[in-house]
Amino acid sequence: MLPDFVSCVLSVSAFTASVLAQSEGADPAPFTTFGQRIIYDPPEGHRASYPRHVELEDGALLVTSTVLGSNFFTPSAAFPVFESKDGGVNWKWVSNITDQVNGWGMSAQPALLELTAPLAGFEAGTILASGNSWSANGTRIDLYASTDKARSWYVSFVSNVAAGGRPNTTNGADPIWEPFLLVHNDELIVYYSDQRDPLHGQKLAHQRSTDLKTWGPVVNDVAYDEYLARPGMTVVAYIPPLKQWILVHEFPVGNSSSHGVNYPVYYRLAPDPTKFDDAPGIPIVIEGKVAPNASPYVVWSPYPGGNGTIIVSDADRDELYSNQFGGDPDKWEMHPCSQPSAYSRALHVFNKYPEHLMVLGASIFDGGPDELSLSVLSLPEVLKNKVDIDEWIARQNQTKPGEGGVGAEPGSLEWL
Repeated sequence: MLPDFVSCVLSVSAFTASVLAQSEGADPAPFTTFGQRIIYDPPEGHRASYPRHVELEDGALLVTSTVLGSNFFTPSAAFPVFESKDGGVNWKWVSNITDQVNGWGMSAQPALLELTAPLAGFEAGTILASGNSWSANGTRIDLYASTDKARSWYVSFVSNVAAGGRPNTTNGADPIWEPFLLVHNDELIVYYSDQRDPLHGQKLAHQRSTDLKTWGPVVNDVAYDEYLARPGMTVVAYIPPLKQWILVHEFPVGNSSSHGVNYPVYYRLAPDPTKFDDAPGIPIVIEGKVAPNASPYVVWSPYPGGNGTIIVSDADRDELYSNQFGGDPDKWEMHPCSQPSAYSRALHVFNKYPEHLMVLGASIFDGGPDELSLSVLSLPEVLKNKVDIDEWIARQNQTKPGEGGVGAEPGSLEWL
């Protein structure tokens, strides 16, 4: 018998009724900027988390997320997929990505990618999806494919990329987490967080495949000598003017803190997205005073020319972070953002509208708000409004304990 949530997930009407719920007023024009449109309002007792997306070659957007139960420990049965053909203004539910091999559900941490060229027998336009399927018996990063623009995933299991122990963030446990997909040089790269190496509490690694069935060896991307170090949550983007790839990650080390945060955000630049382990790790710190915290996301825009702009989001703050100087550590800025902070909030620069920045959010780590939502911002306007760091710090110091902020992610969770 299906749990109530699974039954709800598999009901088209349950999704379509909530997808269209929006605040009063006229809809924005297609492919314009706007604030906080609701994509999906989950059933009572559930919340969206860890949103992910892909823009297709035809300009359509696909968005998915984890859907949690009453707390973070209640896994998602499936990843619902929503589509927009007007730049994120209106959305419809199109499918659910379900676990077809483990009997565990698609528990958390989805990833999406469209093939822009044929690969491993799949035609251009195929949608690849991954995520973490887990139970008390283990964690598995599996790969699925849809050949009809994410309308269906029936018999779509492609392969298992990697497998680990049951979900447990305690050092010494051996699960895997947080896949991120990238095609490079006719190979699919799957990045993930890895606790299986006895030399590291957690490290970042990847595996590659040309046929999407067999996977190469585990290759380190970020692995520190200090055992307590737990780099996590890889996101990768390309910076064409630099001919460099950027990898961002969070970097907790035990109970230590950096500039007031426990999960500082670091980045690495490398000419090859399979060789980040050779690059130095650099913290993002604004004016030597403020650091982003936890579950970062990174994108690049060609605006305003030259080196373009690197944009980073974190979990703790509404604000965004930018760098127009090729990743110079001393040139990061902080900017207000109207889309609220969220756990693993995602970013996107539109292919045909490089001055439009999508910020995709859902609930914070500890719960609420429940909705999957987005804002599409004018990047020139975002960059024009720079946060005065000293004033910002003064305001934070006036905030009473318990007001504002997200709080650091728990240092140790035994989920099952």
